[in-house]
Amino acid sequence: MTDINKTNLGIYIKNTLDESGWSLRQAALQIGVSPAYLSKLTNKKADSNPKPETLDKIAKGLRINKFILYNLAGIETPKPSNIEYIGSSFVNVPVIGEIACGEPIIAEENISDYVPIPSDVVKNGTFFILNCIGDSMEPTISNGSQVVVREQPDAENGQIAAVLLEDENTATLKRIKKTKTNVILMPDNPSYDPIVLNEDRPGRILGIVKMEMKRF
Repeated sequence: MTDINKTNLGIYIKNTLDESGWSLRQAALQIGVSPAYLSKLTNKKADSNPKPETLDKIAKGLRINKFILYNLAGIETPKPSNIEYIGSSFVNVPVIGEIACGEPIIAEENISDYVPIPSDVVKNGTFFILNCIGDSMEPTISNGSQVVVREQPDAENGQIAAVLLEDENTATLKRIKKTKTNVILMPDNPSYDPIVLNEDRPGRILGIVKMEMKRF
């Protein structure tokens, strides 16, 4: 364990409290620590590094990703290879940064981060999160937002799916339109052209979009 970067950790926790609207006393009660200790931590006056179990309590109480806190505290820890339950209300869902050719979508080498998602959103399946780049699905899905995707190999007409374009080894979000001979990936933004999947441009459906999370 390395020395804690108290400034970054304290500022991160303080910003979380400000954004949530919780008072210091309310947050301390949810976490299970004293208001005095939480005050010292957010004001960079803590005498020692928080232990991993304390960081776990902070993450659970404030509903934030514990791996962010571990990183800010200088604690090296391996990321889990799948989702992890946070209490009974939230689940850590992996964010897919890049897609390694031939690897399962949630293989550890593909995962760049984890985001806590309400557990009732991600029940009955395997889920992952994609960062949305570009405006081809606007106004339905905004550039810069994130989408929660349920992993499955097929989609119905009209559903928005994450599709792996195998010739580019990248994922795209498009609305599915099936014909007798092709699968057509339809953008919601009329400024973009559809993508036709065929032998010359192969692709496969990774899953369907269940929820968008806008990033402000």
